[in-house]
Amino acid sequence: MASQRGYLLRRNYLFAFLILAVGFGGLLGYDLYFKPYVLSQTVVKIKVAEGSFLPKNYELKPSDLYLDSVQTKDIPSGVITDIRQVEDKITNVNLTNGSILTASLVDVSDLEPQQDEGIFPIPKEAIYAINGSLRSRDKVDIYLVEGDSANQSRSGRYGSATAGSTNSGTAGTPAGAGAAAETAANTAITGAASTAGAANTRPSVPARKVFLTGVTVNYVRTEDNNDVQDSENGNTNNRFTSTGKVAAPELKLKKSDGELLGQYLEEGKKLWIVRVE
Repeated sequence: MASQRGYLLRRNYLFAFLILAVGFGGLLGYDLYFKPYVLSQTVVKIKVAEGSFLPKNYELKPSDLYLDSVQTKDIPSGVITDIRQVEDKITNVNLTNGSILTASLVDVSDLEPQQDEGIFPIPKEAIYAINGSLRSRDKVDIYLVEGDSANQSRSGRYGSATAGSTNSGTAGTPAGAGAAAETAANTAITGAASTAGAANTRPSVPARKVFLTGVTVNYVRTEDNNDVQDSENGNTNNRFTSTGKVAAPELKLKKSDGELLGQYLEEGKKLWIVRVE
C-alpha cells in the first residue's frame, strides 16, 4: 500500500515536471520564434538623434533609415518594408525617431515638385479628350490638338468665298432670268465643291502631335474639386467605378514645359490627355 502510494506520488511529480517543461518551452518558443517571426513584420523606421526630427521636404538618406520587427497588429496601412523604396525620397511631414514609414509619410511616387517643377492645373475648357479612368499617380502623354477656333475660321473663309461667287454670278442679271441664273450658279458651285472634295480625300480629323510624354498626374479633380477615386474607400476595384466624373487634372511639369503649355493654350490649342501607365 505504501509502495503504491509512493509510485503514484512519483508519477504526479513527473507529470508536474513535464507540464512545467512544456509550459516554459512554449513560452520561450512564443517569445523567441512565434512572436517575432510569425506575428511580426519587418518595417522601415526613422533614425534620428534623441529629441530631434527630420523636417518636411527632407531628402532621406540610407543613414536615416533602419529595419525593425513590429507586431502585425501595430503596423499601419501602406507600410514601407524595403529601404530602397524610400532612399532619396522626400518626406511629406516632420518625422521623429522610431517613426514607422508609410506611403503617406514619404513621397514614394515623386509627386512633390522639385525646385524647377510645379503642379499645373489643366482647365476643363482646354481638354480635347481625357481618360475617365484617370487617377492620381498615373502617367500620361499629352497631345496638342487644333482647337475649334481654327476649324471655325476655315469654315468662315469657305462660306465667304461661296457667297462671293454666288453674288458675282448673279449680278447684273435681268429680273426675269434671275432665278435661272442663280440656280445655274449654285449648280456650278456644288459641282466645284464635289470635285475639290474628291481631290482632297484626307479624313476630317484635327491635326495633333505629341507634346509631352510620361507626365505624372498629381491629382484628378471633379467639377466640385473632389479627388476622383474608385470608391469612398479609395482605389480598390481597378477603376471599374469612380466617385465622380474626371473634370480637371493637375500635372507635375517642369516650369519651362508649363510656360510653353500656357502659350499653346493661348493660341487656342486643346490637350488630348492619354493614360499610359
